[in-house]
Amino acid sequence: MRVATYSDAGRSAAGIMHMRDYIYLAVLLISFPGYPMIAAGANLIGIESTTVSLVVRTVNAALAAALVLSCYNRPRSLSSNLVILLCLVFWAFYLFRIFLDTIYAPAPLGQDLSYYWIWAVGGSLLPMLGLALKPCRPEQADQYFRWFYLATLFAGLLALLSATGSMESDLYGVYATGRMRISDNRLNPIALGHLGAMLALQSIWALLFFRTRRNIIQIVSTLIGLCIGFYILLAANSRGPILAFAACMIFIILYTNLRHKIFIFSIAGIVILTFVPLADYLEQTQNIPVFSRLFGTSLSENAEQSMRPYLYNRAITIFVENPWFGGALEDPLVLSYPHNVIIESFMATGVLFGIVFLCLIFLAFWISSNLLNRSYRFGWISILYIQYIVGAQFSGSLYGSTYLWCAIGLIMSASNINLREKRYRIK
Repeated sequence: MRVATYSDAGRSAAGIMHMRDYIYLAVLLISFPGYPMIAAGANLIGIESTTVSLVVRTVNAALAAALVLSCYNRPRSLSSNLVILLCLVFWAFYLFRIFLDTIYAPAPLGQDLSYYWIWAVGGSLLPMLGLALKPCRPEQADQYFRWFYLATLFAGLLALLSATGSMESDLYGVYATGRMRISDNRLNPIALGHLGAMLALQSIWALLFFRTRRNIIQIVSTLIGLCIGFYILLAANSRGPILAFAACMIFIILYTNLRHKIFIFSIAGIVILTFVPLADYLEQTQNIPVFSRLFGTSLSENAEQSMRPYLYNRAITIFVENPWFGGALEDPLVLSYPHNVIIESFMATGVLFGIVFLCLIFLAFWISSNLLNRSYRFGWISILYIQYIVGAQFSGSLYGSTYLWCAIGLIMSASNINLREKRYRIK
């Protein structure tokens, strides 16, 4: 299988943006910072975000479909083709499961039947394939990241202005929730926390590796992004994003050289030093008890208070009763998914396709570690994947994990490059 490479003579030409590249960039921006930006912006100007979000998702799906049609026959690396094959095999049966539970023999579900198709196909599958099938040229990785970071920073600023720690209900009126969110359900604390984690992590990556025309304005704006991201991460007061942030920091330390490890340890030290005063500030001014939520209860006490262990047990029970091909898209008793994509894959598709999903995520991890270890230009993609694969173990569904599937698509897109060439390696 031929690997897509670019000669030195063509490097400048390769940096030119063509129509496919702009479509690819649009799908990237909409799929990651686009949805939080819409939720925060709509809340600030006082309009309903559902219709706007649906229109944008439709446009994103159409753009992704255009990428699929124009790039399906492009040459790709063996690893990229293998990941694509695993994705298609898994998705073929997963869509069959959705067909069984929504059309052929409708099962008890928590949402309208069309909801699962819209999210699965339009929100996850098409954007993933659109990003995966178009090779990401190394010379354009810096351009993609620049726009991605600016959009994420803008989304973080909007979220900072529109997020609140209170909710309103007919029974209790306005009351403090102890967690920052955007409106009642436009962007919940978990999604908001992941936005903060994404902004903070990409800021750290930019300070480490993004050196294209670096100047004082870029450094200051990146430091501001790091502060905003870390503030949002703590204010959302959700464990999943915080654990994902910590996992990404460990990932960067493991797969970078000594000089970069020292920088990461320095950043980690600053984070630890600022954690206590920032947490105290949030509790005093916003009534957000970061300490008590993260450290105030033991794991066993937290498990007793949470629905997660019950959902896990129910999903495992459904799998055990239907081991070969899975038993349900969602738990028919609680009308929900288990909030762990690995457990859900076995519950919905059975042992064979559950193993296919496990192979997929482990192969994507192997590729992402190679990307970060060998090429600074693609490290931000690796960090995105680690953040959202860890986050998907605590919240989210297979059909609705847009960020995870699109991160896998980016991994496949970047894996087409021959990372053994010296100009792509970390310096």
